[in-house]
Amino acid sequence: MVGDESQGNTNSKHIDVLMELAKHGLHEEVRIPTSRLAGKIGLSQQSASRIMKDMENRGLVSRKVFADGQVVKIESRGLELLKERYSLLNSIFSKKKLAISGALVSGVGEGRYYIGLKGYRKQFKDKLNFLPYSGTLNIKVDKRTGSQINALPEFIMIDGFSTKKRSFGGLRLAKAKIEHGNRQILAAVIKPFRTVHGDDILEIIAPYFLREKLKIKDGDKVRIVV
Repeated sequence: MVGDESQGNTNSKHIDVLMELAKHGLHEEVRIPTSRLAGKIGLSQQSASRIMKDMENRGLVSRKVFADGQVVKIESRGLELLKERYSLLNSIFSKKKLAISGALVSGVGEGRYYIGLKGYRKQFKDKLNFLPYSGTLNIKVDKRTGSQINALPEFIMIDGFSTKKRSFGGLRLAKAKIEHGNRQILAAVIKPFRTVHGDDILEIIAPYFLREKLKIKDGDKVRIVV
């Protein structure tokens, strides 16, 4: 509600105002009638006036009000808000996908045991929104390409845990899609902290038995997009 806009943290309308002012000049005084500003941000003139007073009180802008209008300047705190919004949007739009191709190889069968453990499965469900098939699909890639996975910033952490008999290490997940032919399946690349595999083997989990779902066998090429 408009009556709550002067309380708490800055809101989206403050950003809308700062964006509109910035179009006319980031560091200059801008002459803009409240009625015009109100139309640009989709509010009544009365509401826009309240927001401007609130922003002035917060130190986001400074104002000089005259009989025929107002002159507004974005202050340092307002500039910081704009920079934060810019950084957020830039980080969203600049994310690059990593596409890796490799050949399917057989593992030693340990994946089925570990992926089936309750201590991991609850976390998989919570953080991936799916329960993986009890087993991993092993894809052989060149070590240089495989090592790029380790540098990804979007890893999801899966915590280790202990039972009465032994402890199990944590691992990292990177959400991915696995593609073969015209089929594409939601999956994840897993990177255990304890593993017998080098960077040339990527372990993939998915909610399906991927060999059957993708109709693939050892030696077939697949593409993983992280």
